[in-house]
Amino acid sequence: MRTLTLTTIIIAIALFIKLPLALGVNAVGISDNGTMILNGRVLNYSYSAQGVMGVLTLYNASFTSVGFVGGNVASIQLNAVVTNGRYYYWVQDIAHLEPLTGSSLMVWFWDDLWNVSYPQAPLMLNYVRGSRVYPSNQQYAYYYRHVEPSVMVVKPPITVGCMVTVSLTPMGYINISYYYMLNATGIDTGWVRYDSVIVMDESTEAYITVGGFNPGGLSNDIEWVVAGYTAAAQLYVYYWNATATLMYEHDGHWYVPPSAQTRSFDTGESVNGVYGIREIYNELRGFVVQINGTVNNTYLWVPRAIASYSNGFLIIQPTPSGGKWITTIINPRGVAHRLSGSALRVKVNGTGRYIINVTLYAGNMSIVTYSYVVLVKGVEPWLQTTLLLIPLAAAVVLLVKLLGVRHRQGL
Repeated sequence: MRTLTLTTIIIAIALFIKLPLALGVNAVGISDNGTMILNGRVLNYSYSAQGVMGVLTLYNASFTSVGFVGGNVASIQLNAVVTNGRYYYWVQDIAHLEPLTGSSLMVWFWDDLWNVSYPQAPLMLNYVRGSRVYPSNQQYAYYYRHVEPSVMVVKPPITVGCMVTVSLTPMGYINISYYYMLNATGIDTGWVRYDSVIVMDESTEAYITVGGFNPGGLSNDIEWVVAGYTAAAQLYVYYWNATATLMYEHDGHWYVPPSAQTRSFDTGESVNGVYGIREIYNELRGFVVQINGTVNNTYLWVPRAIASYSNGFLIIQPTPSGGKWITTIINPRGVAHRLSGSALRVKVNGTGRYIINVTLYAGNMSIVTYSYVVLVKGVEPWLQTTLLLIPLAAAVVLLVKLLGVRHRQGL
């Protein structure tokens, strides 16, 4: 007689009721749940966005997916929570990679929609419009799914992307659009919108929310994670070499999250802890490096900003690169210059005292400010390395823009 472990029982229950489930083992990637490590302490924040995007470049891989549903397939999941302030929906845009003979991979996509407005909430499918293939003829279900019929065969290196955007229709309904992108030798799809789901609940707003928990009990987060195939499958990774980025959008611009962790907080699929994926944040290049190895559940970066002077230029280097950073430089005449960007090189035109404030923003509200004073005397300055950390204790709402533009301006 086979003895069932607690994890096996939990997985079986999850499959039976078809609910997303966070287990002790997790998917691996880039996730922002509205927390960061700052000055050795955890700081909570929250924000809203109109879109979320994940991009992964895979150079080589060898893996096996183990689960109740057959298929040696790795899933790369873009997960987020959409709300209108009253109802909450967990959305998934998922790329699937299945090894074929040689080094070839078969790639396809599907999207899911779940109601997380309260625990085990069903979807009222009469009020959901899209291209669903599951369920085909039911009025209620635990989730909606559309499988994109396009199947592509490619060889690494490949770049795969998923994107979800949220808006309101002219009638005031929630409109969730799902996109995919695939680039490899002989193929470049660009961004393809393959499903558009209308939730017919009259709303005055609709957005992706990050921070805290929703009434369904899931974390409000954004995730771009690698995992097993489906239905709580676990991925055993024997070789993996990839880079990944996660961004979110507001007002037509895209940003790297203020903070991120290596683990998923919501999805039921996972990566084995030993035969898994280890992640390292490449601070110079601004992306996450993924290699096969023991999973390291940790924060990928700690926010910081460094100001320095070299050969007539002030140089500002913040982490994370691509976050919403605003730098204010007050020159010796007392004139303030406000610059945005994740890497700044600013020409110094005179001697004297320069005050530099580098602020990581969450929408229109600051999370932390790093302050420096540089005294320029003749050709060579001396730098006062006084660093002021000014975190905000209260959670704030983030409305985000894309950074990463290099500025070269004179003061």
